[in-house]
This record gives sequence, structure tokens and C-alpha cells, in this order.
Amino acid sequence: MNRIITLVVFSFLLLALSQESKAQCNDELVNICALSVGDNAVYMKDFRAKLPRAKRNQAFPFAKYTIVLNRGTHYRLTLCNATDFEGEAIMQLYDDSQLLGSTIDLSTGREFNSFDFMCQKTDVYQIFISFKEGKEGCAVGILSMVR
Repeated sequence: MNRIITLVVFSFLLLALSQESKAQCNDELVNICALSVGDNAVYMKDFRAKLPRAKRNQAFPFAKYTIVLNRGTHYRLTLCNATDFEGEAIMQLYDDSQLLGSTIDLSTGREFNSFDFMCQKTDVYQIFISFKEGKEGCAVGILSMVR
């Protein structure tokens, strides 16, 4: 009987610890990221991306989100990675097929946690989140409005 109780308790603890180790990929990561947008920015929306490792000889997986942005508004897009995963996220903002902003400078390879975007026209825009080298990862993008 003691053996069964010990096994049940051990199983419960193992399950609880495994859930907690990946918990940062959910609301906890959103909260952490939302706090990093800056004092002069107002949280508007979050974009969660949890992607598997890319399969050999296939394109890297990505998450795509469609949003409407308003002309004359100053936006900030902030990106946060979950530390429980090896993937390093990249977030990009597109209008049709034109890249308008990114958390990585493709010419230098320099990375940023956020970038600002001054919207020139009210339109539909796309946000893409992917992970370098197609690694498995979890990240949150935050859209905020800068005052």
C-alpha cells in the first residue's frame, strides 16, 4: 500500500514539475513580455507562437497573424522568447509583400527585442514569427501603441 501511495505522489509531482517547466510558454510569458514594452507604450494585443522543429528538406515553420493598423499611429512590436526552448524567434511586419520592420537586421545579423513602426496608411498588415534555423521554439509578440 505504501508503495502505491509513493508511486501516486511521485507521478503527481513529476506531472506538476513538467507542466511548470513549460508554463513560461503561456500567460506567464505574455505577462513578462507586456511589462517590457516601455512606460510610454500601451499594450494592445499579443501573438503567441509555439512551433515545432523544422523537418529535413522542408521550409521552416512560421506563425502568421493578420491585423489592421491605423494611419498616423505609432506602434511598437516587442518579441520575447521562452527560455525553455532552444529556438530564437524572429518577428517581421509586412504590408502585402514589403517588409516594413523586423527584430533582426538581415544585412548585419544584429537582433533587437522590439522595433517601432509609424503607420502611414490604414490597411491590413501581416506579422510573421519564426525561429532561427528552424529550431523548436515558443515566443510571444506584443503589439503596443506608443504615446
